[in-house]
Amino acid sequence: MLALYSLSLPLPPSLESWLRNRIPDSTLAVIARRKRQSDQHLSLLAHGALRHFLAPLLGCTPLAVPIKNLEHGKPVLDLDDTDLHFSLSHSGERVLIGIADRAIGVDIEAMRLPVKPGLVEHCSVASERIWLKNDLDFYALWCGKEAALKHAGTGFHIQPQELSLDGHPDHGCTVQSPHPILQDLVVHSHRPAENYAAAVCLNTAFAPRRVSFLDSIQLPDAKLTYHE
Repeated sequence: MLALYSLSLPLPPSLESWLRNRIPDSTLAVIARRKRQSDQHLSLLAHGALRHFLAPLLGCTPLAVPIKNLEHGKPVLDLDDTDLHFSLSHSGERVLIGIADRAIGVDIEAMRLPVKPGLVEHCSVASERIWLKNDLDFYALWCGKEAALKHAGTGFHIQPQELSLDGHPDHGCTVQSPHPILQDLVVHSHRPAENYAAAVCLNTAFAPRRVSFLDSIQLPDAKLTYHE
């Protein structure tokens, strides 16, 4: 099972209230600490939509979906034994949600062009620079690496140069790294919307998946659909 959803701002006031009613107070308190209202709204949309989609699979209300954070901040289901996993990402005005029956990492980035050469050097290794020809290639690389780090649950406690992609992620590739938790993960990147790049990471080979797009106002009536 693999489902990918992207939602975008703006957030109508009626939907904001609907989302808040599905998110625990502890998570709302963390969201409230974000300085910009747009970032608060993106977090509300991500966490509220995630709970909306997970609740029917778990047989509970959205508010009761059990979620905890691991050591480096990765949110996971707080269940002893589960074959249900998820990953969240947001950037610009978009949210990306991945739900799967195995560990998953997703990343979405609003592309800020042009990319500074120093950033390319910092985030890539020599073997990757063979196919890094333009800014779109860089964002495919960046999203691919961040999706892999989210899959591993380490975030940037592992630096971008401590893992490499063995090919262009638009065509699917595997991760090479001295860190066993990253070695041989599989990454696919894509551009889900104009001026955005995204990537999905799983621990086994998979076919590229289409992202389902929802206007935020459609969320209350949306049901999870997925590919096997």
